[in-house]
Amino acid sequence: MVCSGRDFRLPVYSTSRTVTFTPDPEGPRRVLLDKTIVKDPRFEWTRDKMLVLREVTHEDQGLYSIKLSSGFTYEAVRLTVSACIKSHHRFYGQNFEHHIPENGSLLEFTPWGAPPEAMPVVLWNRTDPETSDAGRGRLLRAGKVWVAERVTQADQGNYTVRNDRGKVVSRSTLTVRGRSLNVTRFSKESLNLPLFLPVPHARLIFTPTRYPDESSLGPYDPKPPRGPVQLIREGHITDHDMRYRGLVSLGRNGTLNEVVIMRLSARHDGLYEIRDVDGNLVSSTWLQVIEKGGRWRTFLKSITVPSGMFVSLAGFLLFMRRYPNCSLSQIISSLRGNRTLPANPPRVNIQDYSQPSPQPSSYYSHHQPPGTPRKMTPRASPSHTVRPTV
Repeated sequence: MVCSGRDFRLPVYSTSRTVTFTPDPEGPRRVLLDKTIVKDPRFEWTRDKMLVLREVTHEDQGLYSIKLSSGFTYEAVRLTVSACIKSHHRFYGQNFEHHIPENGSLLEFTPWGAPPEAMPVVLWNRTDPETSDAGRGRLLRAGKVWVAERVTQADQGNYTVRNDRGKVVSRSTLTVRGRSLNVTRFSKESLNLPLFLPVPHARLIFTPTRYPDESSLGPYDPKPPRGPVQLIREGHITDHDMRYRGLVSLGRNGTLNEVVIMRLSARHDGLYEIRDVDGNLVSSTWLQVIEKGGRWRTFLKSITVPSGMFVSLAGFLLFMRRYPNCSLSQIISSLRGNRTLPANPPRVNIQDYSQPSPQPSSYYSHHQPPGTPRKMTPRASPSHTVRPTV
Protein backbone atom coordinates (compact mmCIF):
# COMPACT_ATOMS: atom_id res chain seq x y z
CA MET A 1 0.00 0.00 0.00
CA VAL A 2 1.28 3.44 -0.93
CA CYS A 3 -0.11 6.76 0.24
CA SER A 4 -1.52 9.07 -2.37
CA GLY A 5 1.11 11.54 -3.56
CA ARG A 6 4.08 9.35 -2.61
CA ASP A 7 6.49 7.50 -4.91
CA PHE A 8 6.12 3.85 -5.96
CA ARG A 9 9.32 1.88 -6.62
CA LEU A 10 9.27 -1.47 -8.44
CA PRO A 11 12.57 -3.43 -8.50
CA VAL A 12 13.15 -5.21 -11.84
CA TYR A 13 16.76 -6.46 -11.39
CA SER A 14 17.33 -7.04 -15.11
CA THR A 15 17.61 -5.16 -18.38
CA SER A 16 15.95 -7.91 -20.42
CA ARG A 17 12.54 -7.93 -18.83
CA THR A 18 9.18 -6.38 -19.60
CA VAL A 19 6.83 -4.66 -17.13
CA THR A 20 3.10 -4.45 -17.83
CA PHE A 21 0.28 -2.78 -15.91
CA THR A 22 -3.36 -3.88 -15.59
CA PRO A 23 -5.45 -1.18 -13.85
CA ASP A 24 -7.90 -1.90 -11.07
CA PRO A 25 -10.82 -1.93 -11.75
CA GLU A 26 -10.27 -3.94 -14.89
CA GLY A 27 -9.00 -1.99 -17.89
CA PRO A 28 -6.75 -2.41 -20.90
CA ARG A 29 -3.29 -3.74 -20.14
CA ARG A 30 -0.37 -1.61 -21.28
CA VAL A 31 3.40 -1.92 -21.36
CA LEU A 32 5.37 0.34 -19.02
CA LEU A 33 8.91 -0.93 -19.61
CA ASP A 34 10.40 -2.93 -22.50
CA LYS A 35 13.91 -3.96 -21.49
CA THR A 36 15.40 -0.50 -20.78
CA ILE A 37 12.90 1.62 -22.73
CA VAL A 38 10.22 3.42 -20.67
CA LYS A 39 6.86 3.51 -22.47
CA ASP A 40 5.04 5.80 -19.97
CA PRO A 41 6.51 9.28 -19.33
CA ARG A 42 5.34 9.24 -15.71
CA PHE A 43 7.82 6.43 -14.94
CA GLU A 44 11.59 6.60 -14.57
CA TRP A 45 14.23 3.90 -15.09
CA THR A 46 17.11 4.20 -12.63
CA ARG A 47 20.67 2.89 -12.75
CA ASP A 48 19.96 0.38 -9.99
CA LYS A 49 17.33 -1.23 -12.28
CA MET A 50 14.34 0.28 -10.46
CA LEU A 51 11.12 1.44 -12.12
CA VAL A 52 9.88 4.54 -10.24
CA LEU A 53 6.45 6.19 -10.39
CA ARG A 54 6.26 9.69 -8.93
CA GLU A 55 3.22 11.00 -7.06
CA VAL A 56 0.92 8.00 -7.28
CA THR A 57 -2.83 8.53 -7.53
CA HIS A 58 -5.83 6.24 -7.22
CA GLU A 59 -5.69 5.71 -11.02
CA ASP A 60 -2.35 3.93 -10.52
CA GLN A 61 -3.91 1.08 -8.54
CA GLY A 62 -3.67 -2.32 -10.20
CA LEU A 63 -1.40 -5.26 -11.07
CA TYR A 64 2.22 -4.71 -12.13
CA SER A 65 3.71 -7.81 -13.83
CA ILE A 66 7.40 -8.45 -14.54
CA LYS A 67 7.84 -10.84 -17.49
CA LEU A 68 10.86 -12.66 -18.81
CA SER A 69 11.87 -12.55 -22.49
CA SER A 70 10.03 -15.85 -22.96
CA GLY A 71 6.76 -14.25 -21.84
CA PHE A 72 6.67 -16.06 -18.49
CA THR A 73 5.49 -13.87 -15.59
CA TYR A 74 8.42 -13.73 -13.20
CA GLU A 75 6.78 -11.57 -10.51
CA ALA A 76 3.50 -9.71 -9.98
CA VAL A 77 2.89 -6.82 -7.57
CA ARG A 78 -0.54 -5.39 -6.77
CA LEU A 79 -0.51 -1.70 -5.86
CA THR A 80 -3.13 -0.23 -3.51
CA VAL A 81 -3.27 3.55 -3.11
CA SER A 82 -4.68 4.98 0.12
CA ALA A 83 -5.49 8.53 1.10
CA CYS A 84 -3.38 8.07 4.26
CA ILE A 85 -5.14 10.84 6.13
CA LYS A 86 -3.06 11.88 9.11
CA SER A 87 -4.92 13.00 12.23
CA HIS A 88 -3.69 15.89 14.38
CA HIS A 89 -5.01 16.90 17.82
CA ARG A 90 -4.42 20.27 19.48
CA PHE A 91 -5.69 22.14 22.51
CA TYR A 92 -7.24 25.57 22.18
CA GLY A 93 -4.53 28.21 21.72
CA GLN A 94 -1.77 25.86 20.55
CA ASN A 95 0.02 26.07 17.19
CA PHE A 96 -0.61 23.67 14.30
CA GLU A 97 2.18 22.86 11.85
CA HIS A 98 1.45 21.25 8.48
CA HIS A 99 4.32 19.83 6.43
CA ILE A 100 4.41 20.88 2.76
CA PRO A 101 5.92 18.24 0.41
CA GLU A 102 8.43 19.33 -2.23
CA ASN A 103 5.92 18.77 -5.01
CA GLY A 104 3.14 20.58 -3.14
CA SER A 105 1.79 23.73 -4.76
CA LEU A 106 -1.55 24.31 -3.07
CA LEU A 107 -2.91 23.97 0.48
CA GLU A 108 -6.68 23.81 0.86
CA PHE A 109 -8.86 23.81 3.96
CA THR A 110 -12.40 22.46 4.30
CA PRO A 111 -13.97 23.18 7.72
CA TRP A 112 -16.05 20.55 9.43
CA GLY A 113 -19.75 21.00 8.91
CA ALA A 114 -19.35 22.74 5.57
CA PRO A 115 -21.92 21.73 2.90
CA PRO A 116 -20.65 19.42 0.14
CA GLU A 117 -21.02 22.11 -2.51
CA ALA A 118 -18.88 24.60 -0.54
CA MET A 119 -15.56 25.53 -2.11
CA PRO A 120 -12.45 24.87 0.00
CA VAL A 121 -10.47 27.80 1.37
CA VAL A 122 -7.05 28.28 -0.25
CA LEU A 123 -4.59 28.78 2.61
CA TRP A 124 -1.47 28.84 0.46
CA ASN A 125 -0.70 28.91 -3.27
CA ARG A 126 2.87 28.62 -4.50
CA THR A 127 2.17 30.04 -7.95
CA ASP A 128 -0.30 32.75 -6.88
CA PRO A 129 0.42 34.01 -3.34
CA GLU A 130 -2.26 36.70 -3.59
CA THR A 131 -5.00 34.07 -3.48
CA SER A 132 -3.77 32.77 -0.11
CA ASP A 133 -5.67 33.44 3.10
CA ALA A 134 -2.78 34.97 5.04
CA GLY A 135 -4.93 35.54 8.10
CA ARG A 136 -5.04 31.84 8.99
CA GLY A 137 -1.33 30.98 8.86
CA ARG A 138 2.04 31.50 7.22
CA LEU A 139 4.95 29.58 5.70
CA LEU A 140 8.08 28.99 7.79
CA ARG A 141 11.36 27.06 7.49
CA ALA A 142 12.07 27.98 3.90
CA GLY A 143 8.56 27.13 2.76
CA LYS A 144 8.56 23.58 4.15
CA VAL A 145 6.03 24.11 6.96
CA TRP A 146 2.74 25.99 7.10
CA VAL A 147 1.94 27.17 10.65
CA ALA A 148 -1.42 28.24 12.11
CA GLU A 149 -0.99 30.06 15.42
CA ARG A 150 -3.40 29.87 18.35
CA VAL A 151 -5.89 27.48 16.74
CA THR A 152 -9.53 27.31 17.82
CA GLN A 153 -12.44 25.01 17.02
CA ALA A 154 -12.96 27.10 13.87
CA ASP A 155 -9.72 25.60 12.50
CA GLN A 156 -11.05 22.03 12.71
CA GLY A 157 -11.38 20.28 9.37
CA ASN A 158 -9.53 18.73 6.44
CA TYR A 159 -6.22 20.06 5.09
CA THR A 160 -5.29 18.94 1.55
CA VAL A 161 -2.03 19.54 -0.33
CA ARG A 162 -2.12 19.36 -4.15
CA ASN A 163 0.59 19.49 -6.78
CA ASP A 164 0.73 21.85 -9.77
CA ARG A 165 -1.55 19.49 -11.74
CA GLY A 166 -4.21 19.47 -9.01
CA LYS A 167 -3.47 15.93 -7.82
CA VAL A 168 -3.73 15.20 -4.09
CA VAL A 169 -0.33 14.90 -2.45
CA SER A 170 -1.35 14.60 1.21
CA ARG A 171 -4.39 14.87 3.44
CA SER A 172 -4.65 15.75 7.13
CA THR A 173 -7.37 16.43 9.67
CA LEU A 174 -7.20 18.73 12.68
CA THR A 175 -9.22 18.38 15.89
CA VAL A 176 -9.16 21.19 18.48
CA ARG A 177 -10.35 20.53 22.02
CA GLY A 178 -10.70 22.56 25.18
CA ARG A 179 -8.72 21.62 28.25
CA SER A 180 -10.61 19.56 30.84
CA LEU A 181 -9.79 19.71 34.56
CA ASN A 182 -11.18 18.19 37.78
CA VAL A 183 -10.39 20.26 40.88
CA THR A 184 -11.06 19.63 44.58
CA ARG A 185 -10.74 22.44 47.12
CA PHE A 186 -11.44 22.92 50.81
CA SER A 187 -13.87 25.58 51.92
CA LYS A 188 -12.50 29.14 52.17
CA GLU A 189 -9.73 28.30 49.69
CA SER A 190 -9.34 29.88 46.21
CA LEU A 191 -9.76 28.58 42.66
CA ASN A 192 -7.43 29.77 39.87
CA LEU A 193 -8.64 29.34 36.27
CA PRO A 194 -6.08 30.07 33.49
CA LEU A 195 -7.60 31.84 30.52
CA PHE A 196 -5.31 30.80 27.58
CA LEU A 197 -6.60 33.80 25.62
CA PRO A 198 -6.61 37.62 25.92
CA VAL A 199 -8.79 38.99 28.71
CA PRO A 200 -11.08 41.09 26.43
CA HIS A 201 -12.04 37.91 24.55
CA ALA A 202 -12.84 35.82 27.64
CA ARG A 203 -16.19 34.62 28.91
CA LEU A 204 -16.70 32.58 32.09
CA ILE A 205 -19.91 30.57 32.50
CA PHE A 206 -20.81 28.69 35.71
CA THR A 207 -23.29 25.80 35.83
CA PRO A 208 -24.02 24.78 39.46
CA THR A 209 -24.47 21.18 40.53
CA ARG A 210 -26.69 22.20 43.45
CA TYR A 211 -29.25 24.97 43.63
CA PRO A 212 -29.57 27.36 46.59
CA ASP A 213 -32.25 26.85 49.22
CA GLU A 214 -35.11 29.29 48.64
CA SER A 215 -37.19 28.30 51.68
CA SER A 216 -35.76 31.12 53.81
CA LEU A 217 -36.54 33.81 51.23
CA GLY A 218 -39.45 36.13 51.68
CA PRO A 219 -42.14 36.69 49.07
CA TYR A 220 -40.44 39.89 47.86
CA ASP A 221 -36.81 38.75 48.12
CA PRO A 222 -35.01 38.32 44.78
CA LYS A 223 -34.49 34.67 43.95
CA PRO A 224 -31.00 33.52 42.95
CA PRO A 225 -30.61 32.57 39.28
CA ARG A 226 -31.02 28.93 38.32
CA GLY A 227 -29.02 27.28 35.57
CA PRO A 228 -25.87 28.64 33.87
CA VAL A 229 -24.61 32.01 35.12
CA GLN A 230 -22.20 34.23 33.19
CA LEU A 231 -19.57 35.52 35.62
CA ILE A 232 -17.32 37.25 33.05
CA ARG A 233 -18.44 38.78 29.75
CA GLU A 234 -15.83 40.06 27.25
CA GLY A 235 -13.30 40.38 30.06
CA HIS A 236 -15.62 42.27 32.47
CA ILE A 237 -16.79 40.79 35.79
CA THR A 238 -20.56 40.69 36.25
CA ASP A 239 -22.27 40.92 39.66
CA HIS A 240 -25.64 39.41 38.83
CA ASP A 241 -25.18 36.37 41.08
CA MET A 242 -25.01 37.09 44.82
CA ARG A 243 -23.00 33.89 45.36
CA TYR A 244 -20.01 35.48 43.63
CA ARG A 245 -20.33 39.16 44.43
CA GLY A 246 -16.91 40.39 45.54
CA LEU A 247 -15.30 36.94 45.15
CA VAL A 248 -14.24 37.01 41.47
CA SER A 249 -11.14 38.85 40.28
CA LEU A 250 -8.75 38.86 37.32
CA GLY A 251 -5.03 38.34 37.80
CA ARG A 252 -1.88 37.19 36.09
CA ASN A 253 0.28 34.14 36.74
CA GLY A 254 3.51 34.46 34.79
CA THR A 255 2.60 34.77 31.12
CA LEU A 256 -1.01 33.61 31.57
CA ASN A 257 -4.04 35.61 32.60
CA GLU A 258 -6.28 33.88 35.11
CA VAL A 259 -9.56 34.18 36.98
CA VAL A 260 -9.42 33.91 40.78
CA ILE A 261 -12.47 32.90 42.84
CA MET A 262 -11.94 33.38 46.60
CA ARG A 263 -13.55 32.02 49.77
CA LEU A 264 -15.04 28.93 48.20
CA SER A 265 -17.99 27.13 49.77
CA ALA A 266 -20.26 24.22 48.90
CA ARG A 267 -22.54 26.50 46.86
CA HIS A 268 -19.69 27.00 44.37
CA ASP A 269 -19.70 23.33 43.28
CA GLY A 270 -20.22 22.93 39.55
CA LEU A 271 -18.82 23.36 36.04
CA TYR A 272 -16.78 26.41 35.01
CA GLU A 273 -16.46 26.93 31.24
CA ILE A 274 -14.18 29.52 29.65
CA ARG A 275 -15.13 30.43 26.07
CA ASP A 276 -14.05 33.06 23.58
CA VAL A 277 -16.30 35.68 21.99
CA ASP A 278 -17.24 33.22 19.23
CA GLY A 279 -18.35 30.57 21.72
CA ASN A 280 -15.36 28.26 21.19
CA LEU A 281 -14.55 26.21 24.29
CA VAL A 282 -11.21 27.11 25.88
CA SER A 283 -11.40 25.00 29.05
CA SER A 284 -13.90 23.27 31.33
CA THR A 285 -13.26 22.75 35.05
CA TRP A 286 -15.31 20.62 37.44
CA LEU A 287 -15.03 21.95 41.00
CA GLN A 288 -15.89 20.11 44.22
CA VAL A 289 -15.64 21.99 47.52
CA ILE A 290 -15.18 19.99 50.75
CA GLU A 291 -15.90 21.46 54.17
CA LYS A 292 -12.80 21.56 56.35
CA GLY A 293 -12.74 18.77 58.92
CA GLY A 294 -15.35 16.71 57.16
CA ARG A 295 -12.79 14.72 55.24
CA TRP A 296 -10.77 13.93 58.38
CA ARG A 297 -13.86 12.80 60.28
CA THR A 298 -14.79 10.50 57.46
CA PHE A 299 -11.23 9.21 57.30
CA LEU A 300 -11.09 8.49 61.04
CA LYS A 301 -14.42 6.69 60.93
CA SER A 302 -13.21 4.61 58.03
CA ILE A 303 -10.13 3.40 59.93
CA THR A 304 -11.52 3.14 63.49
CA VAL A 305 -14.00 0.31 62.92
CA PRO A 306 -11.65 -1.91 60.89
CA SER A 307 -8.83 -1.26 63.37
CA GLY A 308 -11.01 -2.29 66.31
CA MET A 309 -12.04 -5.49 64.57
CA PHE A 310 -8.42 -6.24 63.71
CA VAL A 311 -7.25 -5.72 67.31
CA SER A 312 -10.03 -7.95 68.66
CA LEU A 313 -9.22 -10.68 66.17
CA ALA A 314 -5.49 -10.44 66.96
CA GLY A 315 -6.19 -10.71 70.69
CA PHE A 316 -8.38 -13.77 70.18
CA LEU A 317 -5.73 -15.47 68.04
CA LEU A 318 -3.01 -14.76 70.62
CA PHE A 319 -5.23 -16.20 73.39
CA MET A 320 -5.90 -19.37 71.40
CA ARG A 321 -2.19 -19.70 70.70
CA ARG A 322 -1.40 -19.36 74.43
CA TYR A 323 -4.13 -21.84 75.43
CA PRO A 324 -4.48 -24.24 72.50
CA ASN A 325 -6.53 -26.79 74.49
CA CYS A 326 -9.22 -24.26 75.32
CA SER A 327 -12.25 -24.45 73.08
CA LEU A 328 -14.82 -21.79 72.37
CA SER A 329 -17.52 -23.67 74.30
CA GLN A 330 -15.28 -23.79 77.38
CA ILE A 331 -14.71 -20.05 77.19
CA ILE A 332 -18.47 -19.41 77.02
CA SER A 333 -19.15 -21.78 79.96
CA SER A 334 -16.45 -20.07 82.01
CA LEU A 335 -17.93 -16.68 81.33
CA ARG A 336 -21.39 -17.89 82.39
CA GLY A 337 -20.02 -19.49 85.61
CA ASN A 338 -18.31 -16.30 86.72
CA ARG A 339 -21.57 -14.40 86.94
CA THR A 340 -22.25 -13.00 90.47
CA LEU A 341 -25.70 -13.96 91.63
CA PRO A 342 -27.69 -11.39 93.61
CA ALA A 343 -27.15 -11.89 97.40
CA ASN A 344 -30.16 -12.54 99.70
CA PRO A 345 -29.74 -10.42 102.83
CA PRO A 346 -30.59 -12.20 106.17
CA ARG A 347 -33.89 -11.39 107.75
CA VAL A 348 -33.48 -9.59 111.08
CA ASN A 349 -36.17 -8.85 113.70
CA ILE A 350 -35.90 -5.26 114.66
CA GLN A 351 -37.46 -4.54 118.07
CA ASP A 352 -38.17 -1.32 119.83
CA TYR A 353 -35.66 -0.84 122.69
CA SER A 354 -37.16 2.36 123.99
CA GLN A 355 -39.71 0.56 126.24
CA PRO A 356 -38.28 -2.63 127.68
CA SER A 357 -41.09 -5.09 128.32
CA PRO A 358 -40.63 -7.75 130.98
CA GLN A 359 -40.64 -11.21 129.54
CA PRO A 360 -40.63 -14.49 131.45
CA SER A 361 -37.41 -16.37 131.40
CA SER A 362 -39.07 -19.12 129.50
CA TYR A 363 -39.41 -16.85 126.46
CA TYR A 364 -35.75 -17.12 125.63
CA SER A 365 -35.77 -20.87 126.04
CA HIS A 366 -38.83 -21.43 123.91
CA HIS A 367 -38.43 -24.56 121.86
CA GLN A 368 -38.83 -24.14 118.09
CA PRO A 369 -40.13 -26.94 116.06
CA PRO A 370 -37.71 -28.47 113.60
CA GLY A 371 -37.77 -27.05 110.11
CA THR A 372 -38.78 -23.60 111.33
CA PRO A 373 -36.23 -20.90 110.46
CA ARG A 374 -34.61 -19.42 113.51
CA LYS A 375 -35.24 -15.76 114.13
CA MET A 376 -32.18 -13.69 114.81
CA THR A 377 -32.75 -11.24 117.68
CA PRO A 378 -30.05 -8.65 118.34
CA ARG A 379 -28.77 -8.51 121.91
CA ALA A 380 -27.36 -5.60 123.77
CA SER A 381 -23.63 -5.52 124.08
CA PRO A 382 -22.34 -6.16 127.65
CA SER A 383 -20.22 -3.09 127.56
CA HIS A 384 -23.37 -0.99 127.23
CA THR A 385 -25.38 -2.71 130.02
CA VAL A 386 -26.46 -0.32 132.81
CA ARG A 387 -26.96 -1.83 136.27
CA PRO A 388 -29.52 -0.13 138.55
CA THR A 389 -28.21 1.15 141.89
CA VAL A 390 -29.73 -0.20 145.06
